[in-house]
Amino acid sequence: MKHTMMAILACVLAVSAIAAQQQEGQQPQQESSAAMLKQFTRSMDVDGMMMSFVYLNDRTVDVLFQPPGKYSLRAQAKMATLLYVQATPDKDGKLDTRFYLEQDGETTEGVAHNIKHFQSGAVAKGERIDGILRFERKLDLTHQFTIKSSKSSLKFKLSEEALKLMGQ
Repeated sequence: MKHTMMAILACVLAVSAIAAQQQEGQQPQQESSAAMLKQFTRSMDVDGMMMSFVYLNDRTVDVLFQPPGKYSLRAQAKMATLLYVQATPDKDGKLDTRFYLEQDGETTEGVAHNIKHFQSGAVAKGERIDGILRFERKLDLTHQFTIKSSKSSLKFKLSEEALKLMGQ
């Protein structure tokens, strides 16, 4: 009986130790994913709501999306410029999903793809908005580009660190 209890206790301790190691391993990974996403994210006020725009590439798609959808997004991001858009309005308002991308004097209109409430029209306070903006033009990421709405604009330049992350 004593040996059985010791064996059970040893198994419980081993499982607890493995679980603790896995949680410790996940924490730095989550922190590094957040730091990496920060390199590719910019925010601006659009019609009274703060919107975040994440430049989608292989690394950001892997962090933000799950299979099987992430594979399609990765392929699309290689052929066009994709931005993941996220916002949560502080008040009721109207959303206009017409956005433009400007770089080196060329302007391209984006196509909005709704994931959750990312469509032109009324939006309610606290209603999470998620979507993808697709621009057919591929950007030169070593140059600054600008995201424009009807009333706002945001200059977006990737840092040297972000460019290195994409090269890995």
